Amino acid sequence: MDTSFQDVFARFACDATAGAIAGATVTPVVSAVDRALAESASGKGSLWPSFFAALREYAARPIAYLKGPQFFYVWAVYGGTYCAANLVDTVCGLRKVDPAMPKLATTTATNTVASMMKDRAFAQLFGTSVASGVPPAAYAAWLSRDAVSMSCFFTLPPIVGGMLSEYTENGYYYAQVTLPLAVQFLTSPIHLLGYNIYNQPNATVASRIAFMRKDYLRSVALRCVRQAPPWSFGTIGNTEIKGKLQRAAGLKPLVPSTPVYHVSG
Repeated sequence: MDTSFQDVFARFACDATAGAIAGATVTPVVSAVDRALAESASGKGSLWPSFFAALREYAARPIAYLKGPQFFYVWAVYGGTYCAANLVDTVCGLRKVDPAMPKLATTTATNTVASMMKDRAFAQLFGTSVASGVPPAAYAAWLSRDAVSMSCFFTLPPIVGGMLSEYTENGYYYAQVTLPLAVQFLTSPIHLLGYNIYNQPNATVASRIAFMRKDYLRSVALRCVRQAPPWSFGTIGNTEIKGKLQRAAGLKPLVPSTPVYHVSG
């Protein structure tokens, strides 16, 4: 296996390019969902009307959208996470070590930091004008959301998949697809709670509970729509693009590693 500077640089370039392209493909739908959730939480709009209005706006002014913060922050979350996963795969492949734990740590750190930046930006872009800084409690809510999500993204699928494998050889993949969607029933209100704390910092506990109950099922449905692109098309696209770039560059494949890259937010 060639480990010259040119070879390693070419592999890293393929990793970064594939992650950036794959992240860009999932960003429009995800950013529209996040905008709708933020506008609904602040009272500026309703969930589905805001979602479709955002998509129409992106289609009518694509260049302005690509230059704006709505694209950048979401692209940073997914492009950054895919890129981090690719780079870990490459480094571990070159060193011939198991990438599972390094990838878990790296993608979790990358995704959490980028998601916090994105959540703060969307709260400020589409929240109430009276709020200035983001309260620590809002960050705590979003961190809790990510902690719960990561357990379903990384820990539970192999366990549940092992149980399902007694009945089907695709048990792991069924678990990997369904668990991240199922957890939205729990994480959706936590996600919205962060926005509510930002928009209504002095609200009572009772009013916060009432807020999380409002539009609960519609919020869950929209969050599931949000998860589909990065979980299905994004991860598959990232793997396929990386492979094509490596073949075009004449790079030999490294030892196969875990193909699924997980994101939250």
